[in-house]
Order: sequence, then structure tokens, then C-alpha cells
Amino acid sequence: MNRFAYATFCDDIRSEINGKMSLMGIFGSLMYLTSFPTVLAKLCVVVTASTPADRLFKSISFKGTLDGVVVFDMALDEAEMATVSQTSGVIEDPKGVEAKAVIVLSPLHIASPCKMKITVIADGEEIECGGLQISPAPEGMVIL
Repeated sequence: MNRFAYATFCDDIRSEINGKMSLMGIFGSLMYLTSFPTVLAKLCVVVTASTPADRLFKSISFKGTLDGVVVFDMALDEAEMATVSQTSGVIEDPKGVEAKAVIVLSPLHIASPCKMKITVIADGEEIECGGLQISPAPEGMVIL
């Protein structure tokens, strides 16, 4: 298994009993807005990076940009990564280990159509991760 990363974009994240997360209003890779500029009350992002159990992360960082402007940037160092690695012993015969970043952008100012790019750097190498295209809604489309 190779290292990989993915991002989930949504309207809200709720913490549930037993450590579960509920993601509300999940977007695909495209978000339509009725006008620009605009302010979103909230946009949530969950970025997950996965690595094989025999190649644990030593360090990892997560960054999000809107057309080159940084909207979030966070990193976990080796000591913090040790707590992520501890969970690998909980799962019987783990194939991989995940590191997650949960980001809440509130409010989020969007000046014009753009793309939110997600960059994940693990142990000095970039892991490809999908982003979110923010576009004008097609004429006649109703946005709630």
C-alpha cells in the first residue's frame, strides 16, 4: 500500500458519543455559489492521510489555500505523531495508520470563483490530495 490523502468538505462537523464524527452537508469536488464576493458562515474540512503500518509518519503537515492564499496551516511533529501511531495497536492486523486534521473555517471570505487546494507533506514528501472547486451556480439552479 502506498501513502495517500483525501479531503472531505462539508457544512458542519458534530462530535458524537464514543468519539464518532458526523459530517453534515458533504460536498463533492465542486461547490456552487450564487454570487461573488461572498462570506460562508462556515466551511469544514477533514483531511486524512494514510500510510502503511510498516512506514509510520514521523512528521506531517496540512495546508489549505484559496488560489494561493493560505487559509489554514497546521503540523504535527514527531512527539505528536507518536500518539497517532499508538492507535495502530488497537486494530488487529492493521494495514495502515491514519493521521487526520479537522479544520473549521468560520467565517470564510470568498472573493471570486476559485479552488481550495489541500497540501499534505509527510516526512518531507508531498502526498497528493483532492481539493474543492468553488464556482458560480449555473443559471436557474436553486442554491439552499
